[in-house]
Formats: sequence, C-alpha cells, structure tokens
Amino acid sequence: MNTHVRIVVTLLLGALVFAVTTVAVTAGFEPQIEFSLLIGLPVGLSAGLTGLFAGYVLLWYRDRAAAGAVPERAVRLRLAALATIADFVVVTAAGVALYVYGDGSLGISLLVAGLPVTLPLAAAIGYGLAGSSRGEQDGFQTQ
Repeated sequence: MNTHVRIVVTLLLGALVFAVTTVAVTAGFEPQIEFSLLIGLPVGLSAGLTGLFAGYVLLWYRDRAAAGAVPERAVRLRLAALATIADFVVVTAAGVALYVYGDGSLGISLLVAGLPVTLPLAAAIGYGLAGSSRGEQDGFQTQ
C-alpha cells in the first residue's frame, strides 16, 4: 500500500473512532452528568489517537509481512500497537466499572486522566517486550 494511501486511511480511521467514541461516551454519561462532553472528549481523543497509531502501524506491518522478512522494528511496533489497543479496552472497562459499581469520581478520573497516561506506557512496554523474546534469530519470517 502506498504511504499516502496508508496515511489517509489511518486519518479517516482515527477521525471515525474519535467521533463514534465521543458521541457514545457523551450519550452514555448524559443522564447522570450535566457536562458529559467533558468526559466524552478526552476519552474520544484517546480512542482516536489509539486508532490512528494502531491503524498506521498495523497497515505498515501488513505491507512488510507481505514483502517477506519482517524487520525487528516492525515486530516491536506491532506489539506496541496491540498493547495500546488492549490498554484502551481494559482501562476504559475499568473506568466505567468503577463509575457504575464503585466511586463515580474515581471512575471518571481513570477515564479522563488515566487513559492519556497509560496508553503511552502500554506502547513503550509492548515495544520493549517484543525485543526481549527474540532469542538468537537473525530476523523474523512471516511464513
């Protein structure tokens, strides 16, 4: 896939994920919180940036894998993207669960302030873990 096409596709993906997540979170919190957009915007921004990062990296990895040998950097970035997606899902679920079943302000804090902190940490940990399991291989093969 051409680099410019990959950029356009991931920008559209990020914008779509941002819009859908912002509207869903804002609508979900609207009955209980008057200014629910103040929760929806940060969560939507985190979701959009996660979609942008993960979409670009996974499309780039797919192109590298189709070419044959996959460089170590591509494997590391792929694991970082997958870790970021997993972190977004887990932290969002934990924040909503805390809001519904526990302390509401703690759940909102996790959604608004926790996501922007944990997403880069998950990416860094995923990137670092990919290199530790490599062993003595010369390179990664797709087949």
